[in-house]
Amino acid sequence: MTAKKNTIMSLHVDPDTQDKIKAHAKKRNISASRLIRDLVDKNLANVEDEVDTVIFKVPSSAKKDFDTMRSWFLARIDAVSKAVVGEQA
Repeated sequence: MTAKKNTIMSLHVDPDTQDKIKAHAKKRNISASRLIRDLVDKNLANVEDEVDTVIFKVPSSAKKDFDTMRSWFLARIDAVSKAVVGEQA
């Protein structure tokens, strides 16, 4: 079997986005190109599997113990559920 050859694709982003990509890639000790490929692969997998990704930015104060974390999530579950199915919260 012959290995597929990588091709080059151009991507235009604003300077702020480029800075964020570079900083995040540096934190992970990978190239910006690798980071973008990983993000695209994850997103395409979700599209192909018809999966919606829900991302929570959890404050540190909610992470102190299980009950606090559970309460934090429960306070948001109705709004998230309505958003995913397209209803008004």
